[in-house]
Amino acid sequence: MYKITNAEFRRMTDYNGQRCAEIEVSSGKAGEHDLLVYVAKTPQGAYDIVHMYSTDIDPEIDWYNNNLHNSYEEISEEEFGASLSSATQTSEFHRMQFKDTLFGMKQIAAKLQENL
Repeated sequence: MYKITNAEFRRMTDYNGQRCAEIEVSSGKAGEHDLLVYVAKTPQGAYDIVHMYSTDIDPEIDWYNNNLHNSYEEISEEEFGASLSSATQTSEFHRMQFKDTLFGMKQIAAKLQENL
């Protein structure tokens, strides 16, 4: 499970024509990349993650168009938590835990309510 230690609202953007909040999420754990999480409001009024990227940004070399490594790698729903899943914990369980933690953070909940 990706343990969230910090999350920051970055900006509002469009993803495939859908209005989304871009949130940067950190685990603080060595070796784990930060995530860029795109959140949208569902027709039922709930929040859902519509897309995620793993970020491997090094400010020393990524301030220009750097093709030495992939700074952003897409994470699919099927891959989310897959490397951490056991027989009793599925990637869907990890995804729900992640969403509950992220949307339960006061500063993130306030920004989502304000902007979406």
